[in-house]
Amino acid sequence: MYTSKCENILFSLDDQGIATVTLNRADALNALTWDMEKELGDVFEYCSYADEVRVVILTGAGKHFCAGGDIKAFKRRIDAGEALPTTGIRYIATAARNIRRCNKPVIAKINGAASGAGSALAFACDFRVGDVKTKIGAGFTSMGFSGDTNGVYTLTRIVGAARATEFYMLAQTLRAEEAFQLGILNRLAEEGQLEETTAALAETLANSPTQALTRQKKMINFTNYPDLELMQELEMNYMPACSRTADHAEAVNAFLEKRSPKFTGQ
Repeated sequence: MYTSKCENILFSLDDQGIATVTLNRADALNALTWDMEKELGDVFEYCSYADEVRVVILTGAGKHFCAGGDIKAFKRRIDAGEALPTTGIRYIATAARNIRRCNKPVIAKINGAASGAGSALAFACDFRVGDVKTKIGAGFTSMGFSGDTNGVYTLTRIVGAARATEFYMLAQTLRAEEAFQLGILNRLAEEGQLEETTAALAETLANSPTQALTRQKKMINFTNYPDLELMQELEMNYMPACSRTADHAEAVNAFLEKRSPKFTGQ
């Protein structure tokens, strides 16, 4: 049994081989910290090779899936005059990669909002289940960032380049029905049925031939995600560069001051 070293990542495994990984920072809408990002990479590497795991559910504690990056942490870095280091970008890139490369099927149970890195983590999964309360947001350009967590790469393969471009460049937030119509959500549960709908899908996968699914996922990855690691290298260059801009500082300050940002292109 996997034992998490990070108090904000919970892991459980039932007798059917269904593992549940829970982002456990509900008071901050499950915004990610470096420890959480690193632990996510580790737990999905474990799930990939653990014989007792047959399917994985990724979800968030409380009312929301994941708000993405911690904006208060961005503010502290800006005030200290520090650029965004590549360490955190590498951690979250590794987590997203390990989800996508995991030898077992992975389901994102999207309770409430998933934004920025949170939505990108969901895009890395094989299946996404939501309900009427689900909202999926781009988040990055509204913070003056180009994006990380392989989101542009994975969403493009789900909805195509034109729709992914609109989602990211316009910093859109999609409600559940639109996300379902676009194919971002594989299942749209009735109100109050998110847990049951996700469990039914997980049970179907857990009762399927695991080795066949593993080999099938490898073929899907070979066909659709061959350059994932190259994308991560771009992210690790672009995100620190964006973090040095005046527009990023303006975005963070405007968010915390609850006002509209005024971008200058600087």
